[in-house]
Formats: sequence, structure tokens, C-alpha cells
Amino acid sequence: MTSKVLDLATVAHALIELRDAFLSYGKWEGINEQQQEFLNWYDLNHAEIKQLDSLEALASTSHVELNRFLTDHGFDEMFDQFDGIGVASILDILMEWASEGRVTEIIRTEPLAGKNFYGQKIPKDVSYPAFQVDADIYEVGYEHPLVRLRTKTGHSLWLMKADEPPSGLALNISAQALLHADRSKEPSWTGVVVPMLEIDTDGDVEWLLGMNDGEYYLEQIFQKFKLRANEKGARVKVATGMVFARAACGPIEVPYTFDDPFVGFFTQPGHDTLLLAAFWADTDSWRKPSGSLEDL
Repeated sequence: MTSKVLDLATVAHALIELRDAFLSYGKWEGINEQQQEFLNWYDLNHAEIKQLDSLEALASTSHVELNRFLTDHGFDEMFDQFDGIGVASILDILMEWASEGRVTEIIRTEPLAGKNFYGQKIPKDVSYPAFQVDADIYEVGYEHPLVRLRTKTGHSLWLMKADEPPSGLALNISAQALLHADRSKEPSWTGVVVPMLEIDTDGDVEWLLGMNDGEYYLEQIFQKFKLRANEKGARVKVATGMVFARAACGPIEVPYTFDDPFVGFFTQPGHDTLLLAAFWADTDSWRKPSGSLEDL
């Protein structure tokens, strides 16, 4: 199973920078329910996001300037030449554990029985808790303790076991719900053992394409997500880039696209309430047919 990532803070911060630098009017509008849910989240959190010192952004009409901004912060160039306005936002947090961990091994049972992974054991520190374990939080759909790893700078890394979490926007919304849920301390643990991590992948952000303010619409978007964690601490870096193009005229027209698995069925004329040949099409069946319809 592939790790899933998404950072909404850099997306929101990019929109804030774009508004401050170029687009001083208009309101962001979504073209589907998922975008509208993100914009509701944006309205609730954008004032606090503006206060974060771990974010930096640049808006420009020059792809050269934006690429230089990315490379100066350790990312590859991502912008091609464009007509419109581009913006990039970067998150960079380097943290050192409140108590340094000890290198150890983690041996999984099922489904990878006997496979060893490098891990880190963070001990209990009575004077300044290096970690906090909250009891199970059932009311938001999770059945495992929530662990908070503390750092010397006050940042925290929160972790919870999850068999297969949602992806995209739902990953962030459900995770943030944990921070607002009622939790009780679970004092019985004497330490925390966490795998060492290295993630370098792309964030799931294409569902934002088409979002607009009536004059400009989101034509391109990308997100690069990097994370490392070892016995000393962790660092996370995220770069989100966007290109907004001017709409030709009138409202933005974007087709409804079946870009997720879907259910289908048939009906016969005069029998619109009688279902025939129901199916669920996952991506394994998304391909050009090998022959003609007549030869099937």
C-alpha cells in the first residue's frame, strides 16, 4: 500500500499570497462539493495560517522567478512557462525530540510477519513529557490511542494507527477532527516506539483544479511532500505550486469527470425503473477496448 500525503496549509497560504499580491477582490468559488468543503475549511483557518512562521510564499507572473524560489528551498523546478499568475508556498519545519530516542527494531506480525524495520524508542521523562498518549477516541471513528511526540521548540508530531485512512481532503479533515475531540490521558505507557520514516512523494491536490474567483481559475496545481524522522527528530518540507489563468468570459465551465471508481447500470426504453447489468468499474477496467462493439 502506498503512503498518502496532503498538506492544506500551503494550499491556503498560496491563495492568501495570491490575493495579497495580485487579486484584491472576488471570492473563491468551488465547482464541486469537495472544493466547497475545502473553502469552508479555508474560511475557518486562513487567519491563523497567516500567523505561522513556518510558511513562506511567492506569487509571480514569471516561471523563472518561481522556480528559483523552489530551488532556493531545496525543491526541484516545477513550473513551466505559463500565461497567467503563478504562486508557490513552502512549509519547512525542523524539530528535535524533547528526549532523544534510541535506535531499535520493529518486527511486524501480520501481514508482513517477521519483517524488520528501523525504529526509535522515545523514553518517558517525568520532568518534561517527551510524549503524550491519549485514550482511544471512538467518537470520531478511530479505535487507537493518539500519540503526541513533543519537541524542544514546542512543535508536536501526532501519530495514530490507522489501517487505511481516507485520501485527499478527507485525510486532512478527519485528522484535524482528532485535535478537537475530547481526549483523556493514558499514563500506563513507559515509552513509545516509532518507525523511522522517509517519505518523498506527491500530494493529492488535483481535485482543486477549476476553483475560481470568477475572473481567474486554477489551471495547474502540484504538491511535493518530503518527510524524514529518526531518533533525533523530524523534518517536514512541502511545496505547493499553482497557476491561475484568466477565464475567457462568463462563468467557468468545467466538465464533470469520472476520475474515481464508479457504479453503473443499464435500463431499457419504457422501463426506467428496472435495472439491468449493474457493475462497479475500478481503474483496472479503464482502458481502450480491444475490439469493436460488434465483435464483443
